Amino acid sequence: MNYVVIDIETTGLDPTQHEIIEVGAVRVVDGAIADTFHALVRPETSIPSEITRLTGIDDSLVANAEPASTILPRLLQFIGDDTLVAHNLQFDQPFLQYHVDKLGYTLIQPDGLCTYILARVLFPTLSSHRLTAVAEHVGIVPDSAHRALSDAMTTAKVFLQLTEQVLALPYLLVQQLAQLSGLYSQRTSDWLTELSLHVMAKKADTIPEDCEVRDGLLYTAPPPRLDDDKSKPSTRSGKDVIQEALALLSANGPLSEFLPGYEPREGQLQMAAKVGEALTAHKHAVIEAGTGTGKSMAYLIPAALYAKATGERVVVSTHTMALQDQIEERDFPTLLRLFEGKLSLAVQKGRKNYVCLRKVRNEAATLSELASPEDIQGVMALLVWLSRTGEGVREELSSKSVSLGLWGRVQSETETCINKRCPFFRPCYFFRAKTRAQAAEIVVTNHSLLLSDLKTDHRVLPKYEALVIDEAHHLEEQATKHLGNEVHAAQIAALGHRLSRDQGRNGIIKDLLTRFETSQSLPFAMEEKLKRAQEWIAEVAQSADVAFAVLGNLVPAGKNELRLTDDIFKHPSFIQFSEQMASLRAPIHALRELVKGLQEWAKTAATDDEAGRILDAAGYLDQWLQGVELLEEMTVQSEERVTWIERRGYGRPRYSVHTAPIDVSATLRTLLFDPLPATILTSATLSVRGRFDYTINQLGLRDTLDEQRLITGIVPSPFDYPSQARLFVPNDVPELAKMSSEEAATWLTDSLYHLAVASGGRLLALFTSHQMLRETAKHLRAPLAAKEIAVFAQDVDGSRTAMLEAFRNNPRSVLLGAQSFWEGIDLPGDQLTTLVIIRLPFAPPSHPVTEARHERLTNSGQSPFWVASLPEAVVRFRQGFGRLIRTRQDKGVVVVYDKRIITSKYGATFIQSLSGVRPRVAPEQDVLRQIRSFLTQSS
Repeated sequence: MNYVVIDIETTGLDPTQHEIIEVGAVRVVDGAIADTFHALVRPETSIPSEITRLTGIDDSLVANAEPASTILPRLLQFIGDDTLVAHNLQFDQPFLQYHVDKLGYTLIQPDGLCTYILARVLFPTLSSHRLTAVAEHVGIVPDSAHRALSDAMTTAKVFLQLTEQVLALPYLLVQQLAQLSGLYSQRTSDWLTELSLHVMAKKADTIPEDCEVRDGLLYTAPPPRLDDDKSKPSTRSGKDVIQEALALLSANGPLSEFLPGYEPREGQLQMAAKVGEALTAHKHAVIEAGTGTGKSMAYLIPAALYAKATGERVVVSTHTMALQDQIEERDFPTLLRLFEGKLSLAVQKGRKNYVCLRKVRNEAATLSELASPEDIQGVMALLVWLSRTGEGVREELSSKSVSLGLWGRVQSETETCINKRCPFFRPCYFFRAKTRAQAAEIVVTNHSLLLSDLKTDHRVLPKYEALVIDEAHHLEEQATKHLGNEVHAAQIAALGHRLSRDQGRNGIIKDLLTRFETSQSLPFAMEEKLKRAQEWIAEVAQSADVAFAVLGNLVPAGKNELRLTDDIFKHPSFIQFSEQMASLRAPIHALRELVKGLQEWAKTAATDDEAGRILDAAGYLDQWLQGVELLEEMTVQSEERVTWIERRGYGRPRYSVHTAPIDVSATLRTLLFDPLPATILTSATLSVRGRFDYTINQLGLRDTLDEQRLITGIVPSPFDYPSQARLFVPNDVPELAKMSSEEAATWLTDSLYHLAVASGGRLLALFTSHQMLRETAKHLRAPLAAKEIAVFAQDVDGSRTAMLEAFRNNPRSVLLGAQSFWEGIDLPGDQLTTLVIIRLPFAPPSHPVTEARHERLTNSGQSPFWVASLPEAVVRFRQGFGRLIRTRQDKGVVVVYDKRIITSKYGATFIQSLSGVRPRVAPEQDVLRQIRSFLTQSS
């Protein structure tokens, strides 16, 4: 086949309203670029200014160009009957089709190849599949962006690289891709089929050495099983562990030999000593270590030495996946070099993070033309990924390649696992990870899995005797979440829909009946129960919908949450809900019996595949029933728990019910701190005003402190904050809390505009209100665009990851963020020079958990503000402040628009919790002058 790669520039996105202003095309013959076509097109209307900014094409450039009526027939003649290729064929093809139709012509080949879709399939782990991102990934440097011929040429080169990618795949995989693509695009299938013949001719049907095939599914082979060569415990004493850790981190130690520019840091040495002391003396520790301390190595080295000395496993838990990945990718290799490879390390994630090979095989086998193109392409991406992945974890995949919905159907789950009856039991990625963890001396996991392990009586993680909790300032929040429960109406409805829909004509239950209707292995009684089950499922699903709606209607207008109090439990609507749930007990009991029957039937299934499909049905049914049962269980009154209803969205609101413990300190003490000999909690923000009272009380460590089993310490930062950072508080700013979002946004727009211009972009503004953020972004975008400064706003312009990438790649930009942007982002050097904190980050006191905790404090004679709200806000504020200085070379300014930090009695608590930085208070115009002067000197 010959191909013509096209790209068009337009005045907008709607072909019925907008026009083509430039076309570019590149012909590809026999794997090489053979010819090009390019023309500007004179539109009938003026080109919008935003299109000119994007493309550089203005009215003067196209003034002498020919109209579409002349250019498009010539383009069609150039295309001929060759196959169309475009990077976003779903946009280019319909747009072009509409405009040639207007002229009385038609595209000879409306079907074609989309390099955007092909890139999603062949590069499933790439975070972005935009043309520039894919080009960069395959080593292509575009001449320019958003010009038709340049983009068409880049797309053509990308297309040729994608062709090479396919030719490098095994023949079996290319055949499968060709077959699946035929379900949505015959041209794509023909292209892949043609390439499969080249693959067969070149390397036949050989399988790569690092892969294997089972039941027609190709995946990376598990590594060969090694004997457990974990060394016997050494004879090191506790003192030896500390001294050896310090020696490894010293100026003349091994680290200095293979880490260029390594310098020992006082804070890191102090922390390593405290960690070593806690581990060897069997004590708990609370250690604050700021950015730049090198805290991960400060706990990993003594943890490894302790594991070697005692033969006991050490678990390290993090809150974010980013820190987990950093430890695995950056710190593990260093540790292995330090210990000359004689150290076993593993990462363990939650089970649903791992793919189930059996489910992928079944998903691929059951796809048809009725499936959505996105699902078909997602399965194709999974098949390619399985030929490369070593871990089989969700985090590797782009959500653009594999949707959350598809992942939910192929994830590993306890409920649907058939264990040793599964043909993929030995190579199962989840069991690979579990086996590695059980053999490892250090296991890295996350707070979610750690708390699930506590909740299930240690049936999730391998046995351990020592624990390091990094990002420990999140432990109470995560414990509150994971020691509670939540049920979402949408999830219950979706799972019920999967089980049975269209009055029983489709769904998992119907598929099971159809598959086994001629099988001798289907017991007659089971057949009758499955038919009745469809009626029961419909009844329960409908009643559950009504029950959620009844609860949701209790939430007052204008509010998103309602706490279930004594008055609510007596409300007629809640009584109606209780009666509705009570009416479901009979069908739920019958469905529970069906789950047991399915599990028993699976034991006698003729084949492992049959057993798997039966247990899939049992697992999904059990999972659905658990959600419905939990809805009733959670709405029972309890003095120790708080329960609330949430309503999100308008028109068709989404309802959910949540429950959480009011106090987690006693549970953490009982399940975590009392049984374990040593637990180290660390973070950059654990203290308030240099004291740990808030963290100690929050996590249930007061008794441990009284028993002198708790080590505490704040290790010094390597940063010189007084010279590297400036903290400014304009004293003439209005009180934003007393203004509407519109009024506040108007004022903020003017102030942020001047700050952004003064710093040349490189500005991050942290909000506590999403509404205020959106309003500010709307007002700020146009004036800053005139200064060639871009605005990226969270949840307006894209995801957190996409916004951070855009901000890093564009120095002249402003990033507006809330919540998740207050921590966990790293923007060193000149990437960020100006940080703005709009308001002090106090949590809303109206949240049900906060409200219940404040009531309990009040009843015990304590002040909720001083004991809980203020310390929590200070920790959050310090996290936000910490976004600015990330290395010893960084310099920048922080501007706080909340005057309470200098006018209120409690404002001093925020300032005294910072590292040697004192506020400079002045009118806004003076602040601007000082900022310009400081940033100019710093640059």
